[in-house]
Amino acid sequence: MSADVSGISNPVLVFSKDALFTLMCIHNDDWPSSLSECFHENGEQDASKFMECLQKDYELKQAERNMFFEEDDGDYETLESSRKTRKSRSVKLLCPCCYDADGQLHLLEPRSTVWHLAYAVNVPEGKLHDKFRRRFRMPHLEFLVLLDELRNDQSFDRWKGKDASGRMASPIELLLLGSLRHLGHGLTFDDLEECTAMSEETHRVFFHQFTLCGRTALCKRHVKMLKTSDEFDTHRSEFTTGGLNGCGFSTDGTNAIMWRCSDNLKQANMGFKQSHPARSHNMTCNHRCEILHTTAGHPARWNDKTLAIFNAFLVQLHESRMLQDVHFELCALDGAVGYSGIVQVKCCGAWGLCDNGCHKWSCMQAPSKSTTFVNEKRLSDWIESFRKDSECVFGILKGQWRVRKTGIRVEGSHVADSTWMTCCSLHNWLLDLDGLSGEWEGELGLNEVDDFVNLAPFAVQRMANPEIHSFGSREHEREAELANVLRGRRAPEHSSDADSEEASNASNRPVIDNADGRTDINSLSCIEFRNRLTVHFDMLHRQHRMRWPKRNVA
Repeated sequence: MSADVSGISNPVLVFSKDALFTLMCIHNDDWPSSLSECFHENGEQDASKFMECLQKDYELKQAERNMFFEEDDGDYETLESSRKTRKSRSVKLLCPCCYDADGQLHLLEPRSTVWHLAYAVNVPEGKLHDKFRRRFRMPHLEFLVLLDELRNDQSFDRWKGKDASGRMASPIELLLLGSLRHLGHGLTFDDLEECTAMSEETHRVFFHQFTLCGRTALCKRHVKMLKTSDEFDTHRSEFTTGGLNGCGFSTDGTNAIMWRCSDNLKQANMGFKQSHPARSHNMTCNHRCEILHTTAGHPARWNDKTLAIFNAFLVQLHESRMLQDVHFELCALDGAVGYSGIVQVKCCGAWGLCDNGCHKWSCMQAPSKSTTFVNEKRLSDWIESFRKDSECVFGILKGQWRVRKTGIRVEGSHVADSTWMTCCSLHNWLLDLDGLSGEWEGELGLNEVDDFVNLAPFAVQRMANPEIHSFGSREHEREAELANVLRGRRAPEHSSDADSEEASNASNRPVIDNADGRTDINSLSCIEFRNRLTVHFDMLHRQHRMRWPKRNVA
């Protein structure tokens, strides 16, 4: 049996009863069906049976082929294969529907949505303008400025003009509104599809490109690392008001949860603070909550010490490769306690505040974990209160950009890092826009007595407590020496106790003085520089020169 199928344009599967009968007959005949049946009883191969086996195998294949391609006028059972039709992948046909004035169902175009009519075509005014700021986290005028930057960027050319089919591209203004809403309120891309009549895949692709632009262009313009003394002096006025001369920043680390982390990166990004994969960032800010520098992103398994090594700002500061022209003075004693005057020691180099998880570098001072002296405890509490500005920045970012609190749902660690840097850039942009990035001016620390008792920070209340004003200070050591002299036990020693402790804790590195006679703080050990800060802070406190910086709001 045979059939010519060369002329069949759309062949179907045909089942013939005669072909099935022939196939069954060949299976049940006496010819061998396998090679094991082609041997004699003594183990020798039978050539005739072997040829019969090959012939039977050939006829079986022909019969199976004729079952499907034999064409006859007899009785057939036709089995037509259901060929799958390929669905269209055009995302522009997935728009939601709406009813017109006549009750007819039409596709909703993106340029007919409420977002496009209210925010892109028209300028919101009055209460709607305030709601726009609350909904999209920036004023409408700044939104237009950002929109012009994206339109002039070549990386967004795919959303300009028309596509290959001649249709208008997706409105870039709606895509920008969707990205801002996703960052500010944590809306999913599916929610944005309902608001803009554009598919979630279109929003996802645009969000990738927008965060990449925020990581490169926006971050370079709004997050600037301090490199000169003039730039550093504009950020240390609040610390100088609080008695922390030479200090100009606070640094700390934070994490951002990644909900869509690949399996091969899950273990590296599993930290000890969250039960989900996350990315860690080391951030540096001033007391006005302005971000000065941030790392791109690292696995959450790394601790603060490892993050500090990859922080270019802190490493260059520690190695004295930058900001060595920053000058400040510290109060010190020129002799023993109670028998010497106060002198001003000239120092150079910048330093900042951190927590106890960072390196013991002289340019990074942390609160003391345990101490028995009130003057050291007083400075520790003061530093602990001052370094809360970094924690405030993390809280502001989580409140302003809700995606920082709910977690990043876009896949890829590079997108998570770009999202973090985009949020930092927009945060500094809005800080400058609201006029909150300038120096805090005016009379500081002049409050009513009741306000001071009830509203002052704990560190200020503790310092002003007269019951512990002198308890536990180093003066009791001098009183003990005088008591021993009166009892005739030993002679007084006029050397400074603070100097003796500094000598015992000093590092082996020599103290480097420049041509102006200034001491490089990076040539001192962390404990030695901390002891000098303790003496300086204690003198300012005894002279009642301590003030807590406060922003004056009109």
